[in-house]
Amino acid sequence: MKIYIGHITGTHGIKGELKVLSDFERQDLAFQKNQEIIINNNTHKITSVRKHQNKILITIDNLNDINLILKYINNDIYILRENLKLDTYLISELINYQVIENGETLGTVKEILIQKNGYLLKIYKNFYIPFVPNYIKKVDQINKTITTENAKELKL
Repeated sequence: MKIYIGHITGTHGIKGELKVLSDFERQDLAFQKNQEIIINNNTHKITSVRKHQNKILITIDNLNDINLILKYINNDIYILRENLKLDTYLISELINYQVIENGETLGTVKEILIQKNGYLLKIYKNFYIPFVPNYIKKVDQINKTITTENAKELKL
């Protein structure tokens, strides 16, 4: 399964670095040297990576000339889930999970909102639950459920 990890917004310098804007939750796993990524349905290998301001700068396939990378500007970057070598779930995978508290279904996760202090789960009909231990007690990937505590009081 392909997962969206960022968007190429431009270049940096003349030595072939691509500027990537990413809010992907596991940048540490996705943007690594020798990691395989997908741009325009073609696989590329990251040959260097570094942070610069709020962007990630990457070089792919040892392309060290700006003229060789201009064609990648304004493209999205994807990664195969299995290449992330995750030992847990991604927050983005919680969409459509059922939210349960004390045996009662509170709703279904419809969207994940990224906030400065973490994530908010948007439940059907504009009900929000912060993704923090005070509310989220268990995520069951097999049954696609999230068990909560004290989240019911957040309902409007």
